[in-house]
Amino acid sequence: MGAKNDKTLKPKAAKASGAARLRRTRAKTVAGAVTGIVLLGSVGAFASGYGSPGWTSAVRPVAIPEAKIPPGTYQGVCPGPLVLADGVTEGTDPEFSPVSETAKTAVSGAVLSDLTGVPPASSITVLGEDKPLKDISTTAPSTEGGAESPPPASNEDGLTQLKAAVERGVDTSAATVVTAQPQSGQESTAKGVMGYTASDGDLRGLAAANCRPASNDFWLVGSGTTVGVSSVLTLRNPQESPATVNLELHGADGPLQAAGSRGLLVGPGESLSVVLAGLAANQERLAVHVQSTGGAVSGSIQHSILRGLTPGGVELVQPAAPSSTRQVVAGITVQDPKARQKNSSKKGSESIKPELQVVVPGATDAVLDVRISGEQGPVELPGGGVVTAAAGAITQIPLDSLPEGVYTAEITSDVSVVATARVTSGTNPEKPVDVAWAASSNRLGSQHLLVFPAGVDATPTVAFGAPDGRAEIRLTAITPDGKLLEEKVVGIAGGTTVTVGRKDIAENKDIAAILISASGDPVYGSQVLRSGSGPGLSIVPIPETTAGRQSVKVSLGY
Repeated sequence: MGAKNDKTLKPKAAKASGAARLRRTRAKTVAGAVTGIVLLGSVGAFASGYGSPGWTSAVRPVAIPEAKIPPGTYQGVCPGPLVLADGVTEGTDPEFSPVSETAKTAVSGAVLSDLTGVPPASSITVLGEDKPLKDISTTAPSTEGGAESPPPASNEDGLTQLKAAVERGVDTSAATVVTAQPQSGQESTAKGVMGYTASDGDLRGLAAANCRPASNDFWLVGSGTTVGVSSVLTLRNPQESPATVNLELHGADGPLQAAGSRGLLVGPGESLSVVLAGLAANQERLAVHVQSTGGAVSGSIQHSILRGLTPGGVELVQPAAPSSTRQVVAGITVQDPKARQKNSSKKGSESIKPELQVVVPGATDAVLDVRISGEQGPVELPGGGVVTAAAGAITQIPLDSLPEGVYTAEITSDVSVVATARVTSGTNPEKPVDVAWAASSNRLGSQHLLVFPAGVDATPTVAFGAPDGRAEIRLTAITPDGKLLEEKVVGIAGGTTVTVGRKDIAENKDIAAILISASGDPVYGSQVLRSGSGPGLSIVPIPETTAGRQSVKVSLGY
């Protein structure tokens, strides 16, 4: 740089007197002392939390900011029809053969409006396709003319009311997705259910499953790979990003090492089927932990049994509640002990006996305390219900001592576990029976939308269990044309299970869905479905509420 841009400061040649230099030195000393006092005072104030008696740390915590996230589109993935798998020893991507002449698969969906009575754009779409199979939102009732039900929610001008749009019994030959767009700045409340029935063929029976949002981490507990038992895991990706899936398998003796269980790629809008016998053969009990990176996936296990030439039942095993130190399974439907004993005495029919299955994911054994409550109150299990469960393994807890009825099981543990229950239906060992799996679920809150299957042979009841204390359930029936009926209140005593049928909710009126809200002590619930003809049985947990977080915490760092 040139001399004109040189900003180097040079000392002046001016001389100062000795007195002046002394005054300046004293001033600097005093200023330094004052500065030291101020700094010490600041440190003291900082260490004491700026004078607040609640702060004891030397570091003041800084709140992590939250960023608002816009509501997203609701997507509930429904399993496709049950199918017979050919080449079950090959592991993955089996070829499928036709199922039977009477098999029928149908999907039903419902969505709530906002307080203006206008439902959000919603539809039932085949997985991987853009064109809707059915438009749900066009089935909403008109707000003009005709008698309307009393509005459950309204503003001060009385012009708003909650309605629903319902689509029932949509025949399908593939996996589908119930979709609802956000409305009024919130994620829409929408749900769907898939039902399957067949009265002939090897896959005879009743199966049902909720249409569930995709996830990156879930447990499927309830399947097997012994002779005559077929278990097919199907993963579905409804999102626009590919998903890479890893499977962890657990058996009765502990974790299972299986080649081909990691790095499974599921493309956007695609499904991947895995015959579990190809990964872990001859397992009487099997649990699968599904974890994905990239896109999220939905998954279920098609479980079917064939005892010689006699069909032994079908079911769709769905995800249980996340692993925790407390698991609750509601809707455990136990049939008459005499018929159960008669059926299970036949060779190859040991799995007819009802039981709880608990898997311990970690490396530490668990001590379980199992409590069972029925319609008449608590029921004692042999041995007091205290069981030691081995780490990494599936522990079986027999329920064959229970009399006929519907029960709720509460499992508490000193380490995290996952639980489900297996029950069967059928009175003649020479004729077909059906099998059902009841997965653990989370505590009920407010505004759970439960859709009843339609278009298949299935009669629903709803089972509620309150393991600890008294609870109250509020039920609002939704008619097929989307109107909300008068609210009914059901009280549940602590330590009991209550079943509620359609007539209890809406007398003789046809209803397509119900809104469920719970208050008081924790309460849990499941939909119990029975065939009108035959031993068909399926148990589906009450789905979670749709509303999620409206913001996410953002961590700052470098």
